[in-house]
Amino acid sequence: MLDKYDPSTYNHQYAQVNGIRMHYIDENPTSNKPLLLIHGWPDLWLGWREQIPFLTELGYRVIVPSLRGFGETDAPEDPAEYGFGTVSKDLAALLDHLQIPTVTVIGHDWGGAVTWRFGQFYPDRVKALASFCTPYTTPAKQEVTLDQIVQVLPNFKYQLYLVTPEAEKDINNNVEKFFHRVFRTVNEMGSDSLIDSKTHSLAEGREDVTRSSKVPEKIMNYYVEWYKKRGARGGLNWYKQTHNNYVQCKDLDPIIKKPSMMVIAELDKALPPSMAQKMPEYIPGIEMNFVAGSGHWILWEKPEECNQYLKNFLLKVDPVNKL
Repeated sequence: MLDKYDPSTYNHQYAQVNGIRMHYIDENPTSNKPLLLIHGWPDLWLGWREQIPFLTELGYRVIVPSLRGFGETDAPEDPAEYGFGTVSKDLAALLDHLQIPTVTVIGHDWGGAVTWRFGQFYPDRVKALASFCTPYTTPAKQEVTLDQIVQVLPNFKYQLYLVTPEAEKDINNNVEKFFHRVFRTVNEMGSDSLIDSKTHSLAEGREDVTRSSKVPEKIMNYYVEWYKKRGARGGLNWYKQTHNNYVQCKDLDPIIKKPSMMVIAELDKALPPSMAQKMPEYIPGIEMNFVAGSGHWILWEKPEECNQYLKNFLLKVDPVNKL
């Protein structure tokens, strides 16, 4: 039986795709209504633990990969082997491996950005798209640096630290402390910031905090185990993609013509609601939803609201025909 708070009870699978070995969860594989759930940083597939059983009970097949660079999936050390085009190709190859022609893609954090880009790279593979927290942004028409992006979006300043060798050491030397700090609700975070103004670190030299009540022990242990085994480099390589993403995405059509939903978290400091304002100009008919009182970890901070939005959206775009 699937116990959503015990990672060992999920259906773990592996496939060779686009030159890497990819790990993924595949629940309710006999359903002909597939969903592809895409996580972000420093997350793993397990960030969707509150959605996976809910969606399978509705009758969907729920496929949740560990992205390139994360968890049990291969993590090339060279940042050149990443980027939205490369990752989208990984996912298309996974769908090929599973013989799935079209899918609804749902993402959070970096996974939300991947969701929008996958819809642009492979529109013929997509039924519908949905993102939690991460707004759609048009592909850059000229190359910019991460420093230039941060000048326009100061809420991304933390990324300037994440691309340094110090950030990798910071996480690798303090894995448990790091996850105890980062996986907290907005209320638990209080006035704490991701990077401390005194220590200029994520975890190194900062005080320990207790594990969030929203992150059960077996869940926390899984994150700590896999980050200790694999290290932080693969995930941090995602922050070194400004050039790759420009090259890989610059010729994409900026208009997305798929049924789409955006779910905004009111109190997400990294991805504030203001960033999503112009989305309807580029995604005609997009459904815009808002979750009050939620921080960045919306999927498990406010699971009832997230699941209700998903259920309503999926009923419209790809309903399950139950006998």
